[in-house]
Amino acid sequence: MKYFIASCFFLLSFALKAAPCNGQSGEYFINANGERGGFVADTAMVESTVYLGENVQICDNAMVLDKAQITGNAIISGSARVYDRAKVFGEARVYDNAEVYDTAMVWDNAEAYGNARIFGFAGLKGNVKVYGVAKMFDATYSSGRYF
Repeated sequence: MKYFIASCFFLLSFALKAAPCNGQSGEYFINANGERGGFVADTAMVESTVYLGENVQICDNAMVLDKAQITGNAIISGSARVYDRAKVFGEARVYDNAEVYDTAMVWDNAEAYGNARIFGFAGLKGNVKVYGVAKMFDATYSSGRYF
């Protein structure tokens, strides 16, 4: 009986966990070092030179290229692009047509979306939201909305 209850609990917790990329078909990425990385939808593009953490989701038509690193629980979706040596981590989200590139970083709960461009040495952290046609570069932004 004890094993039956434990098995039911395990199956229930597995069933309640949201499917990656809202159920899109895809597979888990294997990093160059052999570690299992995050989920990549069949419609997304991830180059073999990037690093993806195990809880990352690359959805829709998103692209992650070059030496970019995506870790934590970050989600890249829509037609967003992350490339060069950019990093996205924590609970960050990059979506719509946003681009993060050069050595820019997006982390914590920060979001870049719309047609936003985050580049140079820019950093988005905390609860900052950058969207519309905003261009952020060479500074760290930790709160507020920029559009």
